[in-house]
Amino acid sequence: MTTPTLAARMPFSLQVPPSWFEFDVWRATRTGDLARLVDRRIGTDARLRPWRGVLLKALRAAAEHAEREGAVMCAAMTDPFGDDGVLAALLTVFHTLGDPDPAGNTVEEIAAQLTAIAPTEASADRRRVEIITLDSGPAVRVYGTETVQLGGHPVESVVMHTLIPVPDGDGVLNVVLASPQAQLAETMLGLFEAISNTFAWAEEMPASA
Repeated sequence: MTTPTLAARMPFSLQVPPSWFEFDVWRATRTGDLARLVDRRIGTDARLRPWRGVLLKALRAAAEHAEREGAVMCAAMTDPFGDDGVLAALLTVFHTLGDPDPAGNTVEEIAAQLTAIAPTEASADRRRVEIITLDSGPAVRVYGTETVQLGGHPVESVVMHTLIPVPDGDGVLNVVLASPQAQLAETMLGLFEAISNTFAWAEEMPASA
């Protein structure tokens, strides 16, 4: 999926599995795009038919959350699992201004501001922080499990952030993948890593002003 966002100045590509729902954040909250996406998917996978209402509600909630938080890209996994289950995950991409000083947006500086977390008796939350190298260049990866609020209830979730400095010091891009199915943490983290690793800047990027 090629996303010509980021003020249409710095397009990037990020690939998600074919079974995921990919949608335009703005259109998803204002048009019938999501209903059409769900109906097309049901046409190719009848197992989803009983889940139509639930899927549509979940995707709308994801789109509303993504727009509210200022995401420039959103995609969701709702894959059938077993006899009556669904594997769920959400991808959102955010563009932040980062540090006003471009020197503060290097992977070394970003990683230095993040703290790893080890599980304790009081909390199962854990977080690892690493500097990695994507095809597009260096990035910071933060991943683990944490308790998040969903619908007003605490839910243990598996989460991965990939923080990528934007060329020419124009802030930081944050690729966020999350799933409430923390019991499948290792499997989900492997999937999230595979998706995040497809990130690439467009081959030709406009010169900065």
